[in-house]
Amino acid sequence: MNKKGSSLFLALFFLFSFILAGCAVDGAKLFEKEGCNKCHRFKGLGGSICPDLTEVTKRRSDAWIRQQIKNPLVNNPDSRMPSFSNLSNKEIQAIIDYLKQ
Repeated sequence: MNKKGSSLFLALFFLFSFILAGCAVDGAKLFEKEGCNKCHRFKGLGGSICPDLTEVTKRRSDAWIRQQIKNPLVNNPDSRMPSFSNLSNKEIQAIIDYLKQ
């Protein structure tokens, strides 16, 4: 790869990293704002009445987590988790990105 190509690659890499980091930061804010941390524990912090989400992205797909946030009764008819259907797909993805950290 020539110098120009290397510079372009580095610029795109840093831009992409910055965008992903921004999504994770927004996801952390949303996680707290929506009260997820009141019931769920994540990386040692938060509630303990619901499943620990520390490694949820290793056990569940993004699609499953997205569905769980939008309508938890689909995945578990006995779920006590409220629906967060008010969140946009972008906001839900930000929360998923945060959980992947």
